[in-house]
Amino acid sequence: MPYINEFSNKISHERIIKNPKVIEKLKEFKISYEIPALQTNDIIKLFQQIETKEASQKIKFVFTVDSSYVEVPLNNNIPSATVGIVNFSVSIVDLEKKYSLSKSEFIDPQKFNDMFNSSLLTFVTPGHNVILKEDLSTIQSIRLSIFEFFSQKPFNNLSLLDTLKDILKSKDDKISFLCPNPDCHTNIDWDLKNSNDYIDNCPRCGERIYLSDWLRLHEAVDEELGTGSILSRFSQASEHLIVLNLLQTIMNNQFLNNLLENIAFIIDGPLAIYGQPAKLHAYILRYLHQLRDKGFIYFGVIKSGRLKDHFTILEERLKQQGINIPYNSFMLVNDEYRFKYIQRRPKQNKYFGIEVLYGQDFLFYSDKGKKYVISLPYPVPEKTDLAFKEYIFNHKAYVTLPIVLDLLNRISIDLYEDAVLPIALAHKFASISLNPGIKILEIFTKNYIQQQ
Repeated sequence: MPYINEFSNKISHERIIKNPKVIEKLKEFKISYEIPALQTNDIIKLFQQIETKEASQKIKFVFTVDSSYVEVPLNNNIPSATVGIVNFSVSIVDLEKKYSLSKSEFIDPQKFNDMFNSSLLTFVTPGHNVILKEDLSTIQSIRLSIFEFFSQKPFNNLSLLDTLKDILKSKDDKISFLCPNPDCHTNIDWDLKNSNDYIDNCPRCGERIYLSDWLRLHEAVDEELGTGSILSRFSQASEHLIVLNLLQTIMNNQFLNNLLENIAFIIDGPLAIYGQPAKLHAYILRYLHQLRDKGFIYFGVIKSGRLKDHFTILEERLKQQGINIPYNSFMLVNDEYRFKYIQRRPKQNKYFGIEVLYGQDFLFYSDKGKKYVISLPYPVPEKTDLAFKEYIFNHKAYVTLPIVLDLLNRISIDLYEDAVLPIALAHKFASISLNPGIKILEIFTKNYIQQQ
């Protein structure tokens, strides 16, 4: 651990890589999962070509959310006192404007900016050695900050708490969780059906309780080490809730509701909720299943991780043997394949991601040879043995698959490796400081009216 203002030695790595003990130890290591050369012929047969041309022609707008977070010192004299900051960028891409631009030899920067619009949400929370002025504890301060953020209405219609409540009600009329007071932990029963309040008090200790406490994000707080863990968990759960909040807002608008079949919602990452709020994933799964006939498209794009690495290595191994993955082909990554070629089978759970996932992973080799790892919502309301056997590992159960794959072909760009335009733009804006822009729904409505 360095001293304050002490910089690391720029050449210390040389001593490490030349250390005989390090060199000898590295010889004992190997990559845990590789692709055996003799089995590539079997693997290539798992890719299925699919006709997707114009399958997504109804999709005219794509929405996505991205976030970035940082923990920064509040006072230069006390660097251990920190605050956590999370930026969320909500982006909309007008696909018809994208096509008109793609036909031009030269791109007008203003026309490029007209193609998409981005709005920013910011979350600020006390971190290590910082509390709110109300003299609350660190955990109380962070819980209040989370509640206040979720009380916002990103699109001037529904708050994120409204969205959370609706998602929870899709599965249960009542929820239970422990009082967040570390000296109490009484079981709290919350009536979702008959209560319109998002604040209550613990019947035993009197601690103020928020509906957002159900997510258990405050449990990721370490009073000694800070908020680093909670920022990542908060960012991930909030991205999903913001997308679903937009979906609900559109459904509640009499005019926009008719346009759902023209909209795609993209999650930046897998369809999964990790860590303390992981139980939310089962509620999202049931909620989306209840809306399956609304006509909108919803999926995740996974930009990194084991599956993405595996896809890259697989393509290299196949090319070394003169085998090419067919263009516009996909593979459903079932557990048999995953546990054979990608990672170990979990010791406790029968299925991969049973406690966190609400979507199935696919590998997609696009019409231009780009590699995408995507996640589509499970075609079932809950995960059972029968669901896995009959539906989850059956690609024919994913009726939106051709639309999603065709859409990926349409929105792919060369800005980054295997990138898609909406996520690249959202990431760009989440990573920098922006003033709040025009509300997304106003832009969406104006764009649609102009096309009529």
